[in-house]
Parts: sequence; C-alpha cells; structure tokens
Amino acid sequence: MAKTLELHFTNGLGKTSKLTIDNPKEPVDKMAVKQVMDLIIAADIFGGENQSFVSVKEARLVEHNVTDYEIV
Repeated sequence: MAKTLELHFTNGLGKTSKLTIDNPKEPVDKMAVKQVMDLIIAADIFGGENQSFVSVKEARLVEHNVTDYEIV
C-alpha cells in the first residue's frame, strides 16, 4: 500500500496547487508539516507571476491500494 502526503496551497490566482511527497514519515507531525508549508510559501520558488503560493489550504495523507491481475 503506497502512501503520499499531499500539500495543498492557494496561489495568487485563488486556485489550488498541490505538492506530493511519496512515502512520508509516519506518524505525520501536523505542526512540522505546517512549518514546512510556511517555509515553502516564504521561499517563493514555485509558480510565477500571480501563481506563487500565498497560503496554506490543507495537507492530507492518501493511501493507494493497487491489485494486479494476471491476464492469461
């Protein structure tokens, strides 16, 4: 079962932008995630004009279950 941590931000256009982290350390430390998201916003390294991250929207842990079937 693969897990990803999704970091959702609001950009300068009011739209949602998402960063995904594969195989995050568990249990997820909510305070650490918030601090990192604030640092990402402060660094202003994503997006461009009006598309930079301006606020934290949400973070969520997503689990993916995949079942492979052998077709004979």
